[in-house]
Amino acid sequence: MPTYEIRELQHQQKVYVNGHYLAAVQQGKFRPYIHPVLTPSGYAVTEIAPADHLHHLGIWFAHEDIDGVNFWAPESQGVHPIPRMLVASTDVEIGRDGVTFRQEVDWRAGDGDLCMQDSRVIVIGERSDHTMVDVTVTVRAGGDPIRMGQTKEAGLAVRVADQIDVLDGGRITNANGQVNEEETFDQVSDWVDYSGPVSRTNTAGVAIFPHPGSDGIPWFTRNYGPLYVSPWRHQEITLEPGQSRTVGARFAAHDGSCEEVDVAGLYARFLEEVA
Repeated sequence: MPTYEIRELQHQQKVYVNGHYLAAVQQGKFRPYIHPVLTPSGYAVTEIAPADHLHHLGIWFAHEDIDGVNFWAPESQGVHPIPRMLVASTDVEIGRDGVTFRQEVDWRAGDGDLCMQDSRVIVIGERSDHTMVDVTVTVRAGGDPIRMGQTKEAGLAVRVADQIDVLDGGRITNANGQVNEEETFDQVSDWVDYSGPVSRTNTAGVAIFPHPGSDGIPWFTRNYGPLYVSPWRHQEITLEPGQSRTVGARFAAHDGSCEEVDVAGLYARFLEEVA
């Protein structure tokens, strides 16, 4: 029977199971994120703030154009103070199957004005063949409409660890059998996996399974490490007062390659669980 615990260390809420580190939920300088995420063997498959994209933070959710305010890469705009996504509250529940975080997040412009809010549920748990990080984010409009612009820089995303990206010997694979950015970018697929070398002899990776309701959304994939699930990829969405929009996905951090861990089988189990 797994025993979960939370250790609040170094401004992080670290999740452990039977004494083994799984993942951490934390508030960064300008947005919350999840990092690191470790496989059952203990390999970290997420990256934080790589030199080429400082705003890529493990697993995160953001948007470049909320009524003209950039919450995706605010540090690159030369505007101070920068827009920030701040966790207003967090409730934590430790259960038999994992740890659930329920957060309320305020999206504030540089002047402090509240642009938008979201509610998110993060579930972190150990499974027999992967570490599960389940993320659901619901953005909502208050008394005024919110325009969420059409952009490639938006959505629920992961930046994989540098050593497993395609540029360092890794591979992107989708459910259609297409591989790497050249074949998977902007394609519709049930799932996408990103795996690569984590040592001289071992491989690990992370698979993304969008929650039901994300059918038909094309994937953003890059050989240098990011994967996005985003309904704003090709369309602008305006939320009228009281309306909301939910984006969710499961991130399965696994040992072995896509084929060795049978990501297609993991996805089938995921569908049974969420049906």
